[in-house]
Formats: sequence, structure tokens, C-alpha cells
Amino acid sequence: MRKIIFLLFLIPILGISQIELKGVLTTGNSGTDVWEYIDPNNGKIYAVVGGNGMSMVDVTDPANPVEVSHLTSVPGFDVKVWQNYVYCVTGGGGTAQIVDISDPANPVIAGSWPSSHNIHIDSNGYLYASSPGTTIYDLNPNPTSPTYLTDIGTEGHDVTIRGNRMIDAHGFAGTYIYDITDPSSPQFLTIITDPDITYHHQGDFSTDGNYLYICDELGNHPQADITVWDITDYGNPTKVDETADPSATPHNLYVIGDYAFTSYYTAGFRVFDISDPSTLVLADEYDTSSATGEGFAGAFGVYPSPTTGNIYINDGSGLYIFGFDGLLG
Repeated sequence: MRKIIFLLFLIPILGISQIELKGVLTTGNSGTDVWEYIDPNNGKIYAVVGGNGMSMVDVTDPANPVEVSHLTSVPGFDVKVWQNYVYCVTGGGGTAQIVDISDPANPVIAGSWPSSHNIHIDSNGYLYASSPGTTIYDLNPNPTSPTYLTDIGTEGHDVTIRGNRMIDAHGFAGTYIYDITDPSSPQFLTIITDPDITYHHQGDFSTDGNYLYICDELGNHPQADITVWDITDYGNPTKVDETADPSATPHNLYVIGDYAFTSYYTAGFRVFDISDPSTLVLADEYDTSSATGEGFAGAFGVYPSPTTGNIYINDGSGLYIFGFDGLLG
């Protein structure tokens, strides 16, 4: 017992990063994706929460989150923010909708476009809609009416953009990487396929861009949950590490600095240390879900904000706001 107490005492001295629960809201909308919006007029911070529609939660004081609006007339499977708009998709076909959140307490539907399963919006205002295929739109001419640019592939599932490179997690077909210096004309760089990966669900690059982390949402133990690939040679991507949990399934993973922030369904929220980008080391975890086993219950959406240091987990049980001292360095 003395040794355990001594080690716990050493944690802050050694500077080991830990998860901090800042706040939780279990009475509002929740269940799917989550993002962040900072009001440019007053600096207030909001979590944009998907689930039964889309809701705005004031997290300026993260210990006391308050749902200020809930719009149930729009889809809420995936939600992403560009300027003062939230882009909401169904998770399948039908119509996606665009919501003006200039007044977070009174969001207004401002436009629509054909829905997809997931979306990603890069810092230059290009929207990437995944499944079926990957369709690229330009939001700059008119954010309420996305301008079609091009489409690639036939399956698709999720996209991540880092700089001028696109990760196209293409489901059963593999993970593709493209150069999107010109978003209207993506240039193929490489594809990763592996018989041990059932479904290429989502992924992200290491900070140095030399490694790729792929989440397999349909992998069952002993299959790996997350694999690590050395992509320094696009002609020969090489698997260098993997992690597997027999009792949980990963969903999404986002890299900032030396850490990968992961929603891990029934296991909740996990942070991996990737200071050595070729290796995944579990740094800390927080179980947000009472569910157990491999499957899709529990922590679905994750968004680590490099601006506020908040990390949001959207779980079927509620919205969780975390801190992690390694996020902001």
C-alpha cells in the first residue's frame, strides 16, 4: 500500500498527463457526434451536440453546462461547424441541413444539401461528405448552399484532412490517402488494405505526418482495434503496431501533439501517448458508459479542442467535458 500511495504522489511531480472531468450534462440531447463553437461576439463556448437533432450547450463554465437550445427538426447523426453554421447529416440518405447559430439560443435552419453518412470540414472551408463515395464541396462562395466540386470512390465512410492530405477511410475497401492541394482534383497517393482489418472506419495522421492510425469499428477480438502504419514510403505502407481490447470497440480518434484522443464505445474515453508515433501507449482513460462488451453502445463522438483545451465526449448517457494537460502542452 505504501508503494501505491508513493507512486500516486509522484504522478503530478513527474508531469504525467491525466484526464480531468470538468463537467457533465445528463439531462439534455446526446448520443452521436459533438463539436465546439466559440461565439465571436462574446467569447462564450458551446458544445454542438448531435443525437435527436442538434443542440447547443453553453460550456463557458464547464462545471455547469447548460443546454440553451435544441433543434429536433434537423438530423443529428454527424455535426460539424464552419463559421457560424452547423452542418447536420442523417448518417445515410435524405437531406442534410445547415443551421445558423449566430444566436446559439435561437438556431435557424439556413440551407440544405444531399446527406451523407459523415462529414469533415477543413480549415479552408471545404466540406468532405462520406458514403456513398466521398463528395467534396466548397463552402466559401455560399456557406448555406455548398458548391459541388468532385467525388471519388463508391463506398466511403469517414474523412480526415491534415494540411494537403486526405485520409479516406473507405469501409470494406481500405484506407486511401490523397493529395488535396487542389480539392477539386484529389491525387491518389496510396491505399492500405489488410486482411486483419474488417472495416476501415476512421483515422488520423501523427503530428509529423509519417504515421497513420486506423480504427476498425467491426474488428472483433483478437483482431486489432487500432493499427499503426508507417507511411514514409507511400509505395510500401508498413504496419508497425496495434492495440486490441477484448471488451470494447473503438469509434473515432483525433491526434493533437503527442496524444490520440479516442471515443471507445463501452470503454468510454481513452487517451494514447504517441510521443513515439510508431507506438500506441495508453496514457489514461475514463469510462463514461455502464455498457460492456464489444459493440456500439457508449462513447460515440469525441472532439479535443486545441483552442479551449476542452475535450468533449458524446455518450448515450450524456455530454462529458474533460481536460487533459497534455492537450495544450
